[in-house]
This record gives sequence, structure tokens and C-alpha cells, in this order.
Amino acid sequence: MTVKKLSRAGLIALALAMLAGLFVAAPPFEHSTAYAQASAAAPTPTPCDAKVQQNCAPNPGDTAWMLTSTALVLLMTIPGLGLFYGGMVRKKNVGDTVMTSFAIACLITILWVVCTYSLAFRSGSAFIGGLDRALLQGIVSDIANGIGNPHPLAPTIPETVYICFQLTFAIITPALIAGAFAERMKFSAMLWFIGLWAVCVYAPVAHWVWGPDGFL
Repeated sequence: MTVKKLSRAGLIALALAMLAGLFVAAPPFEHSTAYAQASAAAPTPTPCDAKVQQNCAPNPGDTAWMLTSTALVLLMTIPGLGLFYGGMVRKKNVGDTVMTSFAIACLITILWVVCTYSLAFRSGSAFIGGLDRALLQGIVSDIANGIGNPHPLAPTIPETVYICFQLTFAIITPALIAGAFAERMKFSAMLWFIGLWAVCVYAPVAHWVWGPDGFL
């Protein structure tokens, strides 16, 4: 494939298009000034801590570190466990083993958003949590103004970050189990088993230990 050199007229047109794009994307000066004045006039939210957990500002350092930790734990599953188990099976099953880790990550993420997070980490009974966060409803997280209602177990970070961090552990746990039946289980049966295990085993046990009213 050959790439033609741009003519002088083409370069000028490209430069003008880029300038026009920047001009269109830039906010009007009046709006920027008004936004700056409103931001300066707005009161600074109270920092979130163990005592203040309503409409408070999360700690930026804690939030950045938890996002980094979330990425590191996710890398342990994708591609970590996928490649690890791929090296323990026959060549013809390497693709299936790697795909298992990806499929588990997708399935657990969907279940986590729908109900598993709420059942595991929200108040309910001593054995299982409630459904007040089903489909992640009711979360207060205004990143623009730095206001949120964090989870009691992580009061200095937004609840959305806490959800993602706990999600990575909910993903890697059944992915570890998958190594026990590599090459010996149908893909559809594996998905059914992992899904039921996440809802019926992981969520209750996590609530027993980490739930606000868990009996352990």
C-alpha cells in the first residue's frame, strides 16, 4: 500500500479544519467565566470520612489508588489467569481456556450490576443483603462537583469506585474455580454453574463477612 504525499493545499485545508474543530469544541468565553465564578462561589463540600458520608467530597488520592488497584486485580484475570490456564492444557484447548476467563468476566459483571453487589454489600438481613442497589440504582456520585454518598466500608472513595474494586474480586474468584474443570466441562454448563455460584454462594458469603449486618 502506498501513501500519497499531501499537497500544499491539502496541508492548508487540514490545518484549517483542525483550527475550526478546536474553535467549535472550545466553550464560549462568557460561559467559561460564569462557570468559574459559580465554582468559586459554591461552598467546598465536606471531605468524606467515617463520620461524614452524605453529600461529601471523596479523597482524590484514595480514589486514584483504588482505581489503580482495580486495574491490577483485573489484570490478574484478564489476561493473567487466561494465559496461566492456557499453558496447562493441550494446544487445541488453549483458545477455549482463555475465552473462559473472558466469558466469566462478562457474565459476573452483568450479574454484579443486576443484583450481586446489592445482595453482597448492602443492608438486608444477617444472611443476605437487600436489593436497594439492584441495577445500581440510588447511587449519589457527582464527579463534577465532587459530591457523593460513599459506602460505609470505604468512606473516602466514591461508591462507584468501590463497586468496581469489589467486582474484580467477584470476577477472579470463579475464574480460579474454572481451572479445576478445564477441558472437562461444556461451555454452556460452565456459564450456568458460574452464574448460579456467584449469586447463591459468593453473594451470601460476602455479605456474612463484609455486609453491614452480616452475622460474621
